[in-house]
Amino acid sequence: MQNDRKRISIDDQYAQALGLAAYCFAICEWNAVWSAERLQPGYINTIEPLRKTAGVIANELIDLVNAISDPALKSICLAPSVEFQRLVRDRNGLLHGKPGTAPNGDQRLFRRGQEWTTIAIDTFADEVSACSILLNEMAHRHLAMP
Repeated sequence: MQNDRKRISIDDQYAQALGLAAYCFAICEWNAVWSAERLQPGYINTIEPLRKTAGVIANELIDLVNAISDPALKSICLAPSVEFQRLVRDRNGLLHGKPGTAPNGDQRLFRRGQEWTTIAIDTFADEVSACSILLNEMAHRHLAMP
């Protein structure tokens, strides 16, 4: 029913941190897709039809980067690609986390018994944003079409 979501007991700051982290990750993921597109034209058209997950995109991006013959360019592109792969695992830990009650009574997400605090979520969003910036530079500067 309408407004049933308001029955969830979660503080606004936590909900806002979760939403921003999810949005930051979406931007980062599409910067990874555009980087893959630069390396393999037409890649972007495979995302939806093949229902590629962020993990699949990360693995395929690393494979495409490893195929770069120029060692300097490969080095520039590999670090943000590997970082994206790591962040996918962290994103999964956050967005596939288990809801529960923190020791102080707040409703939180947990992964392997560890609470995702607002600070941890904000730190994750900052890491995602830093990677996103590098992937964007990779796609639009280092791999840009002449």
